[in-house]
Amino acid sequence: MTPVAGPAVRPLREGTLKRKKGGLVDEEGSMRDRTADELQEELRDLLCLAVVGDHVRWVATGEEAAELAEWLVDATAQWRTWADEIAKHLVALEVAPDGRVRSLAKDIPLNWVPDGWLHVDEARRLLADRLRTVADSASYRRTQATDQNIVRTFDDICSGLEAQNRAQTT
Repeated sequence: MTPVAGPAVRPLREGTLKRKKGGLVDEEGSMRDRTADELQEELRDLLCLAVVGDHVRWVATGEEAAELAEWLVDATAQWRTWADEIAKHLVALEVAPDGRVRSLAKDIPLNWVPDGWLHVDEARRLLADRLRTVADSASYRRTQATDQNIVRTFDDICSGLEAQNRAQTT
């Protein structure tokens, strides 16, 4: 067995090393790192969506604002539940889930939700756009997943986000 130099040295199975610039890379570890990166991005997307959902719920105005606020209570709870599932996958990979505010802030485009009150029609448009973006990203990440448990989680997230988007655009 051949050890890989680095922060954590562990024995490798035969045939799991690949030549890369700068030395040998553990194929299994590289796949684990890519999976962890995709899961971290999904975690941040879902947590950002929940935070923005809370904000929109508080600032939406207009005749249908109460209806949107009620929908957002359920939607934000679902986004947090999915985030928790993603975090569990990260823990199973022995990677610390990163839901820190600092990490979330770097992923939110600057001022994508305007300051102040937001008319319910504009709030719905903003939410629909964000739901589409997060659903597209989740769908791509699902195609990159190789672990069947992670694939199933992404299936649930993708179908749920698509259903939520349909509910907000009809």
